[in-house]
Amino acid sequence: MSSNEQWTALVIDNDDDLLRAVTKRLGALGIRCISAGSGAQGLAEFRASGADVVISDLNMPGGDGVELAEAIRKTSDVPIIFVTGFRDDFKRRLRNVTNVSTLRKPFETQDLLTLVSAALGESVA
Repeated sequence: MSSNEQWTALVIDNDDDLLRAVTKRLGALGIRCISAGSGAQGLAEFRASGADVVISDLNMPGGDGVELAEAIRKTSDVPIIFVTGFRDDFKRRLRNVTNVSTLRKPFETQDLLTLVSAALGESVA
């Protein structure tokens, strides 16, 4: 795609501040953002609208990130980026989930943008 405006990111996190910060930053780059506060809500949003990339916490109420990724993988190979403070706790469970990357909280915005660019195959920043 030639313009960031055509990309859609689904951002899922139960931390409202992080959710707002990520959606604001991606939105400023012209990426359409859909947000959700739990894994279950995120899966419903994904099924309803799809996304070009999913950015999600791993440790959430209403279905953790691994359960979310496994459910998404039943119908899509969309890139999934996990932002989490619990990466090592979930590493074994993520072993069989394809097209996934992780970013440890706290993280630098540029590191997230680099992962989003790689996932979309296009520079977004």
